[in-house]
Amino acid sequence: MQVEDILWGMVLIGMTVAYGMTLIGVGAAKRHDVTAHRKWMTISCTLVGIWLMAYVTKQLIFGRDHFGGSAEDYWSLYVPLLVVHTGLAIATISLGGTNMMIGLRRLRHGIGAGAMVAGVSRHRQLGHIMQWTFGGTLLTAYFVYAMLFYWFPTG
Repeated sequence: MQVEDILWGMVLIGMTVAYGMTLIGVGAAKRHDVTAHRKWMTISCTLVGIWLMAYVTKQLIFGRDHFGGSAEDYWSLYVPLLVVHTGLAIATISLGGTNMMIGLRRLRHGIGAGAMVAGVSRHRQLGHIMQWTFGGTLLTAYFVYAMLFYWFPTG
């Protein structure tokens, strides 16, 4: 196994751990435990930030991974999947950053519990959407990884 393969594996594991922590944070929100929700979401956001820096660094050092399948497979399978993955990732990062700022502002003003008891607030709505985009990003990342390294490897 090459260094690049190990780094890819670490990227997927890091993303999976961050998603798991996000789900724990969502569970805390459903139990109306603001302190635990804040803790788990802060840890998850930090992990995603570290993951994003590591991913960009990996891309800068090693470059893009190459698809080893046919041109037809590349255009009919890989590119559409990569476009969906990229779109979901951009949506997740955007929603996550926005939602983090909303949540932190509510806490700073002493109204953190309001998102959990006052019906459906913007923070809560964005959180619901982000759960699905993050899950979709993770799922498509596993498919991209499988296509690049198992189903259609180069060489």
